[in-house]
Amino acid sequence: MADRADELARLKEIASAFLEQMEPAAKSKLLRRFAHDIRRSQQRRIGSQLAPDGSPWPKRKAREGKKPATRAVRFLYRKSGGEIRLADMRSWIGRGAMITGFDREAEGIRTFRKDRIAQHLPPAGDADPGALPDSIRGARGGVRRKAQKMFTALRSNAHLKAGATPDEAWVAFTGQASRIARVHHYGLRDRVTPDGPETDYPQRELLGFSQADDEHLLSRFLEHVGSALKA
Repeated sequence: MADRADELARLKEIASAFLEQMEPAAKSKLLRRFAHDIRRSQQRRIGSQLAPDGSPWPKRKAREGKKPATRAVRFLYRKSGGEIRLADMRSWIGRGAMITGFDREAEGIRTFRKDRIAQHLPPAGDADPGALPDSIRGARGGVRRKAQKMFTALRSNAHLKAGATPDEAWVAFTGQASRIARVHHYGLRDRVTPDGPETDYPQRELLGFSQADDEHLLSRFLEHVGSALKA
């Protein structure tokens, strides 16, 4: 492993010396290619939720509780003694085999077993909506949604810019994205919303070089040198 690292270091020295001898226009063109390659590499890694050293980021915290549904539901409910009564709920949450919410007929919070719902009814003035939606089914019948990856928008070309100066290639977050990225990259404290409470974010390194990045750029450089020598 040490031999490989020494070889990469030596190649970097050769590449730097070669770059110093290049014409400004050709040098800028090559550095821009490097910058766009680096950006693509960073975007792929961020999409894989990995740090530059290949370790996985801390997982996103699970949301506490569920947001009450806003769709009204009405149904005929069979009580334990067999009696049927009407339930009319405007705000409710499904938890496994149960549904809990504000029942307008009882004028209070009530919990119902889903397997005792005898018939679903349309809210007043609406067509029959059928059974309760998938979003409140129990674990056996529910539809699990795949967790959305973090920083999908942040890693887009609109926020992660790539470019070159006469002497170096660069990749950086810009504008408001730069402030957001800094909080997550270093694991700082910030507000969840502009006027909301503060929270400590775990460190998730967004930008950084890996050995694979070094090897790719050196490969690009050698391709360029080979093409120049043939010309």
